Amino acid sequence: MTRATHRLNRRQRKKKHVGEFQEFSFAVNARYRGAPARPALYAMLDEFIDVAIEGQGLVFGGGGTEAFHGVVSSGVRFAPLGECHRASVGAWLENQALLEDVVVGPLIDAWTGSD
Repeated sequence: MTRATHRLNRRQRKKKHVGEFQEFSFAVNARYRGAPARPALYAMLDEFIDVAIEGQGLVFGGGGTEAFHGVVSSGVRFAPLGECHRASVGAWLENQALLEDVVVGPLIDAWTGSD
């Protein structure tokens, strides 16, 4: 915690989402290889949500039929989200035949957008 964060009491840290109440997220982006058939695309997206996201207790906002993009965060308030989650989601996306140019962004503060 920073020096300014130490001056805040627990209630204030929770309200401001700092210290032990800081929440993180990361962005994911990819392009589809060619124009995948809708049934194959929907099957991949369903598996992504079931395995890579909900299987780790995460949530995802995004999607897209022209390009794949969105934000991943923890599914439980104040639960830690770490590099292991980024690596796991990134590896799952990299292994998909329908996707190319997969980019997994850094962990950022979900409330301020900073590192």
